[in-house]
Amino acid sequence: MLCTFLAVLISQHPIAVLESGTRIEVEGTTEIGARKVQTTHGSYDASIDPVASIADAAHDLVLLAPLRELDYEAWLSRIAERGLVSVIYADKPPKGFAAARLNALEQWGQRLDRLPGKTKRDERVELLWKLLQKANDADQALLTGELLREVSLSSVRQKRRVPLADLGRALDSKDVEIRRAACRLAAHQQELSTQHRLSKLSLTDRSELVRPAAAEAMMSLDEERALGRWAVELWTSRKDSERIHAAEHLGDFGANNEDVLKTLIYALGTGDHQAPGQYVFFGKQVSIITDFDVEVANNAVIADPQISVVTEGAVLHVRIISIHLGRTITSSLQQLSKADFGNDRQAWLRWYEARRK
Repeated sequence: MLCTFLAVLISQHPIAVLESGTRIEVEGTTEIGARKVQTTHGSYDASIDPVASIADAAHDLVLLAPLRELDYEAWLSRIAERGLVSVIYADKPPKGFAAARLNALEQWGQRLDRLPGKTKRDERVELLWKLLQKANDADQALLTGELLREVSLSSVRQKRRVPLADLGRALDSKDVEIRRAACRLAAHQQELSTQHRLSKLSLTDRSELVRPAAAEAMMSLDEERALGRWAVELWTSRKDSERIHAAEHLGDFGANNEDVLKTLIYALGTGDHQAPGQYVFFGKQVSIITDFDVEVANNAVIADPQISVVTEGAVLHVRIISIHLGRTITSSLQQLSKADFGNDRQAWLRWYEARRK
């Protein structure tokens, strides 16, 4: 039923094939040689890549229909390659794939322009930001892409950036897509002052669209700080949900980082303890001679050294993990290590011990 609806939808829009092979969905009509293509969601600049031919994409959509059920992300990629923005816009993704759909729309948004051609350069970011506040989720993704294109990192002109105060209000918005857009733009503009709020969103936001966007933004701004924050939350947070989200982010972003593996293994190792938790020390101890006890016996001087220990590091109170958290940690370990011991904690601990030798 859905594919039939999408086929009918796309049959209303011919496809302009540019000289490079790029395919653009056309709103209305266009001509061979045209250097600007009008779409339902804005215009496409074809000034250096003019239209070479016109095609009908309905047949392609029908042929790709079985792929949607087998591999939604692959289907989405093929649909995006064919320029079928209206199909992505109208599609209702399976559970767990909403972010993939929005990312595809966002990428196309960076190639489209819905503002009038005579709009002044310094007015474009402000106008797009205002449109974003009133749009629906699909349009918001397209507009986020347009804003990512328009924001100038090299310009000192503040009008070519989204104001920090506006980003702050957007991060607190009740609208999921506006929070997601704010995360994306905070990272793009390298707004270091948003790190604390992004950290909170990455752990506490209820939306599966916002948490990954906030986590990705944190990594863009300061990778070491992001991984460190999630490690501390995994060890010490009183809320199981926050520990689970921290473990997820460590698995998603901790590739090729030995400290991340150690963090996950140490947290997993607390699962066999029955006490409310345990204390784990991370650091080093250095022994130094600070004085001598001197004794004289049989005309000989005996000096016994006095040893002092200098300790540098931190002690963390590690909380016991729940079954759900344990499974999340082992999933992240599998993702990072490519090993697979399922949810067998002892097997993972033996694997890590063997790996250290």
